[in-house]
This record gives sequence, C-alpha cells and structure tokens, in this order.
Amino acid sequence: MNVGFYRIDLVIIYTVFVLVLLYGILRPRQKREWRSAGITGAWAIALYSEMYGFPLTLYVLSNIFGPHLSPQEFQNGHVWAPLFGLGDNWNLAFTIAGQTFVLVGTLLAIIGWRHLWPHRNEIATQGIYRYIRHPQYSGFIIFIFGSMLNWPTIITFLSAPLLIIVYYRLALQEEKENLEKFGNNYATYMKQSGRFFPKFSTK
Repeated sequence: MNVGFYRIDLVIIYTVFVLVLLYGILRPRQKREWRSAGITGAWAIALYSEMYGFPLTLYVLSNIFGPHLSPQEFQNGHVWAPLFGLGDNWNLAFTIAGQTFVLVGTLLAIIGWRHLWPHRNEIATQGIYRYIRHPQYSGFIIFIFGSMLNWPTIITFLSAPLLIIVYYRLALQEEKENLEKFGNNYATYMKQSGRFFPKFSTK
C-alpha cells in the first residue's frame, strides 16, 4: 500500500478501526463512559488526520527547527529521530517500538474484553483479570504510549496525559462501585491484583 500524507481514505480506515475497537470493547453505558469514549475517539481522529492527512505538526516544527522536519517527507512524521538528528536507524527503532506497543495494547484490550464480557455481572478473576483489574484501560494506555513513540503530533502529545487521567478516574469509579456491589470479595481481589499492571508479590 502506498502510504503518505493527504490520504483521506487511510484516515477514514484507521479512524473507523479504532472507533469500532473502542466502542466494541468499552461498550459505554453510563454518561461518564460515553464521555471517556468520545474523548478517546476525538484523540484518534486527531492522530490519524495528521498521520495520513494534513501534517500540521511538521509544518509547525519545520518553521521552528528547520527543513530537516519538512512536511514533504512522510517519514519525518515519526518526529523523534529527525527532531534530534538521530538518523534513519533511530527512526526505524522508534517506529518498531511504537508499533509494537500499539499492537500489544490493542491485543490486551481485546483479551480483556473477551474475559470480561461473559462475567460482566460478577467479579471477573479469570485469565488476564487474575493479574489486572482493568486490562482494557491498560491496553488503551499502552496504545497511546506506542502512538506517541511512533507518530507524535502536537495535539495528541499534549492531550495524551489528559486521556490517561480520564481512564484512571474511570477505573477508580468502577472500583468504588464494585466495592459497593461485591463488598469484601472485591476488596480481597483488589489486594491480589494490580489496577493497570500486574502486582507481583513481595513475599
């Protein structure tokens, strides 16, 4: 596939993929969940609109740092290596690392959803949920981190911390509700698992 800027078809394809993944996994029901999904969806649209659409970040950075960040070169969108003059090998390294995190985050979110959905009315403690209480959110956070390694833009880079805070607060609210619903059973589960990443016993 010939990739490059001003490819509206690719903007649509990737954006639709992320939105289907997002709403299919989160399945928002409450107002705060719809709000969180909406923020993430807007973030994805901003990311892919620059990645395959109009390279606004490169136009801004090339005016500040010089023509080595020219928006005429698609590979400059990876930003980190050309920004610091690190060369093609580093550019490739950032690309591979970023896309690996994106893939891992996507798979983690999907695996988490597959384990949660059959146990949505009880405490899910099987599979990945044995170690992590919110693997879908973990997956999205890893996806965001990978995207920022691979293809950061001004808008998505500055808003990424806000997005992570949104999911952190959503996780806290869900834990509060589960404590009210399941009581000591959920409290015990919380002691045995990590919120976003596995909790390793120190015993």
